Amino acid sequence: MPLRFRRWFPLAVVAIGLASSGIHAQKAPALPDVLQAAGDYLVQYSQRLGAVTAEEEYMQSDSSSGQMGIPKRVNSEIVWVGGGNGGVLGFRDAFAIDSKPVRQRDDRLLDLFKTPTASSIQRGQDMSDAAVHYYLSGSLQALDQPTLALEFLRKEHQERSTFKLESVKTLNGAQVAIVKFNERNTPRLVPSAEGGAAVGRFWIDVATGAVRQTELGIVSKTDNVHVSVKYALEPKLELWLPVEMYQQANTSGAGSGGVSNMGSGGGYNAHQALEGHATYTKFRQVPVDLSKLK
Repeated sequence: MPLRFRRWFPLAVVAIGLASSGIHAQKAPALPDVLQAAGDYLVQYSQRLGAVTAEEEYMQSDSSSGQMGIPKRVNSEIVWVGGGNGGVLGFRDAFAIDSKPVRQRDDRLLDLFKTPTASSIQRGQDMSDAAVHYYLSGSLQALDQPTLALEFLRKEHQERSTFKLESVKTLNGAQVAIVKFNERNTPRLVPSAEGGAAVGRFWIDVATGAVRQTELGIVSKTDNVHVSVKYALEPKLELWLPVEMYQQANTSGAGSGGVSNMGSGGGYNAHQALEGHATYTKFRQVPVDLSKLK
């Protein structure tokens, strides 16, 4: 090796080493800053959301017997409505079961929010409740709204839980904090048998507060229900929206009023093992006059 290269080579190695150590020594964000960014993000998100509709394909299966049963496919229009204060409401209107239409396909759910009235939310909830009748089991209803986990991250609800920064990762060039939470306050945000507390995780973009993924679980003496949701940036709308939801529910019908008794299919002391997998496509957005929903 020529002398000039022998002199330069060790310096280059040192420089590369220092640069590498600088990358690995990147300072982790402070948990309060991450939670503040996420809370601010949800306020802005709910203000920008308006009403966004998507087509949901929701595959449900029952393995209570130890073998996976024949899946049931429920196709619905789903609408997410921003509350303007960090909250997101979700509604569902089924239009086909196993590819067979159960009603004429139209925008009747979205129309409730194109020209909203004080009864729009209740009518949307009535459609959502009607869709549950097509489920394999009403036990899937407890965590069937993909944006439900966001409630625990809203500014006014953060004090209800304890949060822990588990790790920080780089995903597609962005620094993302994985934050675990455990609900501590009562009454619970999601009612369940025996008052089971919620647990879960959030994948939060450190720079923007955007939520990229959520996990939510409810565990009690009779219920063990979990759901994970992946978000993706919808380029046309410039919004992070749910694109995939995966559910697991193990329930036993002991008593009444719990997660396992929220619909059909939950008899006394009946055990159920259920799975659900939903995908969301064909996003559209309309503005909403929130003042007319009050």
